[in-house]
Amino acid sequence: MLTLSNKISLSRILCIPPLVFCITQVQHNDSYRYACLFIMFIIGLSDVLDGYVARKRNEMTDLGRYLDPFADKLVLVISCIILSSDRIWPEPRFPNWIPTVIVCRDLLLIFGTVALLLITGRVNCRPTMLGKASTFLQIIAVISVIVGNHVPIPALTVIWWMTVAFTFASGLFYMYRGVKQL
Repeated sequence: MLTLSNKISLSRILCIPPLVFCITQVQHNDSYRYACLFIMFIIGLSDVLDGYVARKRNEMTDLGRYLDPFADKLVLVISCIILSSDRIWPEPRFPNWIPTVIVCRDLLLIFGTVALLLITGRVNCRPTMLGKASTFLQIIAVISVIVGNHVPIPALTVIWWMTVAFTFASGLFYMYRGVKQL
């Protein structure tokens, strides 16, 4: 049974095709940047809303514990990859190493979670403050690239390095926590 909060998480996943479409259209019509920003706003709002609804209505479910971070990771990984493509996205765009770090960390988390489930039958999938900060910075980085030339390159560079540092650090911490669970 899908709770309201799980439906909100699923709606975030359903926002990905319109977001991808708008991202691919920016090179033809720059006004699509505003549509991208609007969709990212909806995605961000739904992320906050699904957690609030789950707590308020006491609808914390196992599905929601996995679906919420999965939706976040899917949105951010797809956005970062597309926003690094010189064939799809105009300047400024992510250097290729940024989506590589984000994808590698997320794949590590997914495989680690599956391995822990298979080995121990349980997994601690509670997010940490470091993980939340990493996700927040990834969202800021995506929005900064979408905004485009309104963010100075030095500021973008700082945002990118902070994002990578927190992403890497949270990946290490989740690995440490996973090894401790073994």
